[in-house]
Amino acid sequence: MKQSDNLSKLSNDELLQTLKKAKQQFVGFIIFFVLLVIGCNYFTVTQGFGIYTLIPTFLIPLSIANIFNYGKIKQEVKIRRLL
Repeated sequence: MKQSDNLSKLSNDELLQTLKKAKQQFVGFIIFFVLLVIGCNYFTVTQGFGIYTLIPTFLIPLSIANIFNYGKIKQEVKIRRLL
């Protein structure tokens, strides 16, 4: 909840910059996550079940938090009708 309060205190330019950074981080994390899943599946097939299989599972909460954060920023931009 503090995040949304902080977003409402940002100026329009700062909010648009935050949206741009959040979008870049979101896309970068999704690309990293997909490559990680592909790599871990490769290791699972070649070497069998191991710790590499579980690494993407541990990062799922981080990806969910990233999605919600990006959504909140996008919602604040829509409320202000900046895009």
